Amino acid sequence: MSPSIFSQQTRKFPVNSQLGNLTAVSFPLFVINNQQMQIGPGGQIRGIDNLIILPNAANYVGLVRYQLDIMGNLHRVWILTPEEAKEAENQGQQIPR
Repeated sequence: MSPSIFSQQTRKFPVNSQLGNLTAVSFPLFVINNQQMQIGPGGQIRGIDNLIILPNAANYVGLVRYQLDIMGNLHRVWILTPEEAKEAENQGQQIPR
């Protein structure tokens, strides 16, 4: 599959995922929407290319979509592309500032 085809595909996020503004990372702690959260065991961070980023190497600040585990810890974090952020806004979702 060529990179241009891949970039045109839209990722589908779980229904229970939420939009958030990631402002700080100090592994294993993350600050999303001004709330400190910890990444749980087996937690994953996916970049805009949908590849896994090691949590202790994550240094991104910006808009993400995230999912919590049953203990309230971060389970999955997806770094959003500008197109994905715009799509969420077009669907009427509140973009955190």
